[in-house]
Formats: sequence, structure tokens, C-alpha cells
Amino acid sequence: MPAGAEYPPGESLVAAAEADVALADLLEDPVGMVPEVITTEITAATAQHDSRSHSHARRLLTFGSALLSCLCAGSIMLFALYAPQFQTHLGYTQVQVNVLSILGEAGMYLTTPVVGISADVFGSGVLSLIAAFFYASAYSLAAWSYAASLPFPCMMLSFLFIGCGTACMYFGSITVCAKTFASNRGLALGLPITAYGLSSLWLSQVVAWFFTDRESGEVAVSRLFGFFAVFLAVVALLAAAGFQLGYRPELEAQSALRPKKAVHTKRVSTDESAQLLNGDEPVIEAFVEDGEEEVEEITSPLTRTRMVLDFVSDYTAWVFALGLFTTTGPGEMFLNNMGSIIRSIGTPGPSAPTNVAVIAFSSVTMRIAAGVASDQLAARHRSRMGLLLFFAAFLGLGHFMVGFGGAQIAHGRWFWVVSAILGAGYGAVFTLAPAVVSLVWGAERFGTNWGVLFVFPAIGAIVYELLYAAIYDAHSADARLCLGLECYRATFLVTGMSCIVAFLAWLCVWRISWNLRGVFV
Repeated sequence: MPAGAEYPPGESLVAAAEADVALADLLEDPVGMVPEVITTEITAATAQHDSRSHSHARRLLTFGSALLSCLCAGSIMLFALYAPQFQTHLGYTQVQVNVLSILGEAGMYLTTPVVGISADVFGSGVLSLIAAFFYASAYSLAAWSYAASLPFPCMMLSFLFIGCGTACMYFGSITVCAKTFASNRGLALGLPITAYGLSSLWLSQVVAWFFTDRESGEVAVSRLFGFFAVFLAVVALLAAAGFQLGYRPELEAQSALRPKKAVHTKRVSTDESAQLLNGDEPVIEAFVEDGEEEVEEITSPLTRTRMVLDFVSDYTAWVFALGLFTTTGPGEMFLNNMGSIIRSIGTPGPSAPTNVAVIAFSSVTMRIAAGVASDQLAARHRSRMGLLLFFAAFLGLGHFMVGFGGAQIAHGRWFWVVSAILGAGYGAVFTLAPAVVSLVWGAERFGTNWGVLFVFPAIGAIVYELLYAAIYDAHSADARLCLGLECYRATFLVTGMSCIVAFLAWLCVWRISWNLRGVFV
């Protein structure tokens, strides 16, 4: 009865008694008086909150494992620190030294299609276990080969496996971050990539402090390889445990699957650029629950094979690949042969560990700066291609400085300037190029397209390293060591011209082709 209403005669005492009983029950058991549906909702909300907290902790564990992996995965980039001792201690020619470098890069770059599929199918934890095997076996064999002067094929196998271990550790970490933090993918990928760049920075200092003779400046190569065999295997095993205990996107994706009907819907592009490829409108595969209505007609699915064929049939993709070949290839060549270049300057000369650190620092810094600058340019409706062209020219400047003798000035006192220029340009190109690929050919095709283009830096490194080795050996008096500017002058004049070719190729494809097609990059 409403408050303030009068009870009929004879019922007032009964109503008052019932009210007293209800009040007593409420005071005795307040939860019991709450409707059951409310308690169920409270329980469900509490369970959901606990589940989210647990999921958040698992994601943090996964991200921490990925950062740890990338922060220790750059041991192969220290090749220049000990490469000259392959010549002095083992008697290798420069061509043989460059073959080792090429095999490391082949293991790292050319295995990425297989490694990527393995990451999707088996998860990053399994890749880390494989990396632990590769690192332990490869560096142990390399240490034994160096100490006992085993045949050259033993060292070749070692560096091929080192490259494979690096690919497994790095690519597994990047893949799990992309899947785990889909809503913040830029930052989630940027931090591991930056950590990978920093790995050579701090590892080079470890080599300088604990594995380098203070008087002769030579690296204790056998001890260093033994250290890497144990240290990197332990790091990979810790990362594997973190990936298994943390958030596992491959399992989450499987558990989320329900009986669904496949529908193929036309893609409505919201990118700031249109697709370049001609033909039928690309389609993506969507799913609806059983019983839901299909919104659009079923069309032919865009298969992975067709995506690759469409991409390689676009001539602008090959022009862009030419630019990658002629910028990143010379960059890899410089990184892997910096030790022999420094040795050719004579004594006293610049410090190899210091210059490795300069390259790593400038590369990492410019990766972040180039990414931020490109986003700012896009926000102001200005093209990212201008920034990419600037760094292509910047790389050319660095190569010409070496070719015209700038590295020889004052016994290499200003060599760090060359290292900073080439490191910064190399890092910026590797940051800007993927962004351009995703904008021009579409984000839904990025994995396939960048996987195809990612082979060209490896091919460029092979070509330019063989060029460097041939010219170096041609000017070596005893076919082992070479001193003076002639050891590398011609090589760096060629690489400087290569960067100009990249600049012109990218300028033409941007202004002549993409602009005419209405593509904003």
C-alpha cells in the first residue's frame, strides 16, 4: 500500500507486524533480500573483472618476453668487431669473411616466410625453443671452429644457423606483439623493434669491456662465441616460458572459433590511398553466426597466391624494390665490413666497438624520429615520400664521404660521423619503407607484400658485399690484409651512386605513377 495511505480497520496492526518482520529479516540477512538476478550480475561482473586482470597480467608477461628477446637478439650485428681476426687468426680471405656474413644474412632474411608460417601455426613459444637450439649449437660450433681451426664449411654452417636463430627470436617476438596488441599495434611493434636496435649497442659494450684485450684491441673470439652460446640459449628458453605462460593469441583465436558461415564481402577502403592493382575489387572473408543474414553476395576470395601475383605484376612494386636494393644493400655491406675498413686506416685508428655503438644509437634514434615525423607529415596532409627521399640522399652523402677519403682524415678521428650518417639513414629507410608499402598497396596485403620486398635487402647485401670483397682482395698485397683508401674507394663510389639511383627511382614512381593514380603516400 502506498506510503501515507490509511489501512482499513482491523488491518493496521497486521500490516505493522509484517513490516517489522521484513525489517528484521533485512537487518539479519541483507544479501538474501537482494533479488537473485542482481546477485548473479554482481558475481558475473566480479568474475569478468578478475578475468580481465588475469588477461592483462598475461599480456604484460608476453610483452616483457618479447622485449627481452629483441633486446638480446642482435648478436649477429657485432660481426664487424671480430671479422678481421678471421683473416689474421684463421687466414681467411676477404671473400671468405664476406661469405660468412652473407650466410648469416641469408639465414636471417630468406627464412622469414617459413618462420612467419611457423609463428602463426605453432606460436612464438615454439620459435623461441628453436632459437635456443640454433644459438647453442651454432655458437658452440663457431667457438670450436675458431679455436681448433676447423675447415671453413664448419664456420659457414655456424653462421647460417646464427642467422636462423636470430630470425626465430626476432620474428616470433614481433608476430606475438602484433597479435596481442592489435589496438595499439604501432607502439607494440615500435618498442620491440627499437629494443632489437639497442641490442647491438649494449652487446658491443659487453664485448669491449669483457672480451677485448686492452693492449692489442683484439677480441677473444672463442670465449665470446662460448658466452653467446650459453647466454642466448638461456634468454630464448626464458622467452619461450614467458610466451607459453603469457597471453597466447594462437590459442585465443582457436577458442574464439564457432560454427560460422563464410561470407565474402567487398572491401570498403578507408585508407588515405586507393588500391593500385587493377581488376576485380578485392574481397575479404567475413563470418556470420548461424542464423544471421548474409549482407552481400558471395564473390571469389582473394587468395594468397593471387595477392602475390597481383603485387608482382605491378611495375611500381619493382621500382620500389629497386630502391630498397640500392639503399639497404650498401647499408648492410658497411655494417658487416666496418671492421676491415677501420683496419685499413692503420694505427692509431678509430675504435670498432665505439663505432658499432654509434651506428646502433643513431639507427635506433632515427627509427623513432622518422616514424613520428612521418605521422606528423601525414596529419598535415604532406607526403611521407619526401622524407624517404631525404634519407636516400642522406645515405648517398655518407657513402661518398667514405669513397672520397673522409674516413681517412686524421687517422679516422671523424669516422664516427660516417657511422652516424649511415646508421641513421639505414634505420630511417627500414622504418619508412613498410609504412609506404601499407599505404600504397593496402594494409590487408601488408604481410604478403612486405614479405616479398623483404628479400631485396638480403640480395642487395650479397651483391654489394661480394663487390667489396673482390675490390678489397684485388688491392691486398698478401691476399689477406689491405691498407689504404684504395681498398674500398671504388666500392663506396659505387654505393653512393646506388643511393642516387634509389632517389631517382622513388621520385619517379611517386611523382609520375602514384600521383597520377591519385595515391596519397
